[in-house]
Amino acid sequence: MVPRRLRRRALPAIEPYTRRLLRHVQPIIVASRAPLALYPADPYRGTSERLTKGPGGLVTALSSLAGATHATWVAITRDDADRALAERGDPAPLITEDGTRYDVAFVDPGAEAYELFYSVISNPLLWFIQHYLWDLAREPIVDSAIQRAWNDGYVRVNRDIADRVVVEAERSRKPALVFVQDYQMYCVPRLIRERLPEVRIQHFVHIPWPTPQYWTILPKNIRDAVVHGMLGADIIGFQTPRDVRNFLMTCEENLGLTVDLRERTVFFDGRAIWVRNYPISIDPQSFLAHADRPEVRAEEERILQWRPKYLILRVDRTDLSKNIVRGFLAYERMLAAHPELYGQVLFWAFLQPSRQDIDDYRAYLGHVLSVAARINRGYSRGGWAPIRVEIEDNMERAIAGYRSFDVLLVNPIYDGMNLVAKEGPLCNRRNGVLVLSENAGSHEELGEFVLTVNPFDIDETADALYRGLMMEQRQRKARITRIRETVRTNDVTRWISHQLQDLRELIG
Repeated sequence: MVPRRLRRRALPAIEPYTRRLLRHVQPIIVASRAPLALYPADPYRGTSERLTKGPGGLVTALSSLAGATHATWVAITRDDADRALAERGDPAPLITEDGTRYDVAFVDPGAEAYELFYSVISNPLLWFIQHYLWDLAREPIVDSAIQRAWNDGYVRVNRDIADRVVVEAERSRKPALVFVQDYQMYCVPRLIRERLPEVRIQHFVHIPWPTPQYWTILPKNIRDAVVHGMLGADIIGFQTPRDVRNFLMTCEENLGLTVDLRERTVFFDGRAIWVRNYPISIDPQSFLAHADRPEVRAEEERILQWRPKYLILRVDRTDLSKNIVRGFLAYERMLAAHPELYGQVLFWAFLQPSRQDIDDYRAYLGHVLSVAARINRGYSRGGWAPIRVEIEDNMERAIAGYRSFDVLLVNPIYDGMNLVAKEGPLCNRRNGVLVLSENAGSHEELGEFVLTVNPFDIDETADALYRGLMMEQRQRKARITRIRETVRTNDVTRWISHQLQDLRELIG
């Protein structure tokens, strides 16, 4: 029997040839965050120290790969909790509450460089560009401060990360297979390639890739460095075919590179780089097991104490791309058109605070709260308020909401995937209806079974919310059943497996 503290996750759907590949390479995962979160002991609350899997879709998706393959995870030291973990080893052998081990190599770039890297370039500059969030009449203003943040923050941190990857690759007895993650690491593949020309690198971008024209918001030296950095990889992965197409056109139109749209290939520095889409997903079995925990059922009982007949739910970070305010405005339109629903319906926005160290995010959260308060003032009747806003990072309560909704609103302006659209219907107990933005990456897989909305059209969204509430049970059940079948088929193991199969084909 395997001791609990040494347990490793299985990847049952990966086919035998790919399993043999993993036995002959050393996977190195590169991401801005470690896969774990440390919660120190709190003697006042009587809690002991806990080491749990970190939040976010990226960590969820990659944890099974890291836990199953003895991968080394290279991450940035972001705070004192990460520094405490880094002191446990180099790489640090870390074991979570469920017994899964991760070997994490931390890189500490220093507070100033990290601030420039994270709060000036990665968020908001790159994030805003890739989600089409800039009000171009006013922002951004690119000046010497941005150029300094790029050179002394973003590029420096990327170089520190690449240096650490090279150390881990050279330390290994097996050839390294490097998995670079997301928009914070655009320069890393090329920096690694310059040091290790033969290494195999895959770079996956979890957020949307905008059109070539939108990239010209950035000065040429920065936007070209982004693409050149990524082209250090052998395979570049995106969420959707649209992202693949936009990237290929960016290479062709903005950099004058030769591309093959049919073969989805870019030619650069004498190499052919594959560009593919791999829609990310969740682990349905693990997620449903979590949804059945006593803590979730207890939260569900609390929800039953205050919910009215109909419950509209959204679960989101307080990010500008999530389009929270337009969701409230659409709900207000629905109430105005259907006064018979007064007292019968509640819109519950369960929100997790996001990037509150950045001015735009603090201002947006204030706007979200003020709009909700205005609607409540205008429509409240006899103890009933139409909107309930909670701001809390509590996964058990979020899942309890998933189990309880009649309509789930997921209306981002643009999203790489949006896993809420997959998690919510999977564990819902009321045959809930999903109202989904056509600009969410998940719409490509689920669009046939949802109520589709343009995220900017609040009248269309108001109508979809009402139709979702009023939809007959047979149709509700048929739609959510098909969503669940899709999520179970296209799970996180399939996401990983398809990437590994392409790498195996590339390696030969």
